Amino acid sequence: MRKLIITGCLAGASFFVACNNPTKEQTQKQEESKELEMYEESELASLMRKMYEDNVAIGKMLKNDSLPASFPQDFLHIHDAVASKGMLEDRTTFDGFAATYVENMKKMEQATTVAEARIAYNDLVMTCASCHQIYCQGPLPKIKRMKLPLDE
Repeated sequence: MRKLIITGCLAGASFFVACNNPTKEQTQKQEESKELEMYEESELASLMRKMYEDNVAIGKMLKNDSLPASFPQDFLHIHDAVASKGMLEDRTTFDGFAATYVENMKKMEQATTVAEARIAYNDLVMTCASCHQIYCQGPLPKIKRMKLPLDE
């Protein structure tokens, strides 16, 4: 009787293992479908990459005690740039951060001293970091490294 129970358990276990292991064909089809899915960067992601690059350059200018002449006007499109699918279901909070970003950008542009511009720049960086705490935490380390010391 004991041998019958053990044999039945082993047969049942092998049935479940066989059902859970995909065949070579299934594995091949899954790999092919993964290859076909290509990532397309959203309009908002592309804009943010440009914002990062330009803001790093502005940070370098401020480190060298130089004021930026102007700000790229395409940054004003942060409000209406199309986000990645499912990323901004409710834009209310995002739009608040975007408005604060634009305000800080304008303060930096209107600054008459490098010290004022550095404060506005750091406020701008912290606005980015605050928003990314909520929506997309991946770039946070890069964003935090952008911050400038104020005592130089």
